[in-house]
Amino acid sequence: MSEALNYEHELNLVYLPDGEVVNETNQDPAIPRISGYQRYWVSADLGQANDFSAVVVIKDQALPIVDDGKIIVGPRERTVVYADRFRGVSYVDVVDHLVRLRNAPPFGGKSELAIDGTSIGRVVSDMLWDQGVDHKAVQMTGGQDWSKKGSRYVNAGKTFMIENLAVLFASGDLKFAPDLPLRDEIEADLASFATTTTAAGNQIISQSRSVGGHGDLGIALILGGFASQYLQAGLAVQQTLRGWW
Repeated sequence: MSEALNYEHELNLVYLPDGEVVNETNQDPAIPRISGYQRYWVSADLGQANDFSAVVVIKDQALPIVDDGKIIVGPRERTVVYADRFRGVSYVDVVDHLVRLRNAPPFGGKSELAIDGTSIGRVVSDMLWDQGVDHKAVQMTGGQDWSKKGSRYVNAGKTFMIENLAVLFASGDLKFAPDLPLRDEIEADLASFATTTTAAGNQIISQSRSVGGHGDLGIALILGGFASQYLQAGLAVQQTLRGWW
């Protein structure tokens, strides 16, 4: 191997405003310039005036790394890095909060927004749309599939989305940041959901309030996990399929 290819294990990475991440080559033609990415998924469950609304952010990245003497795009990593819960605010304030959060560092310019588009979510979605804020409004349905409805709305089975999140955690494709606020509350929310099978063989989701979870943070994360898995905006990465049998 030539001296030019003896790369340092720690690359000098440059994080561009649009979410692209490249290795600094110092204009050395012998060093390939590899493009990875770091982006964020902002997802929100929206409650009535006296109910909690919740927001969760997933960091989604695949960075250039050195592997066996070559610079390649490393494995995709998704991490829950932010969580918040609030109530007693107007829809206008909710919309303002979502817009400011999406534009705040480090999310600004490299984040996608997905909200619960059922019930009052339609009102919030219309307000976001009127302000020119690009987003996906996910309407929870029955069934085990999902489909897009125009440029904004997505229909997705609630059971399908919950099972997707369970697979992401079980496979290690999604993790909690060690210092994540409200992690215990999120786990309580997720534990409150249960899947049961009817006599006809259909699976339905029920929620137990006795666990101490409100459900809002869990729904926000379920939305974010679904969006990151199925609503990717042009992310080109190499992945290894896991959990197939």
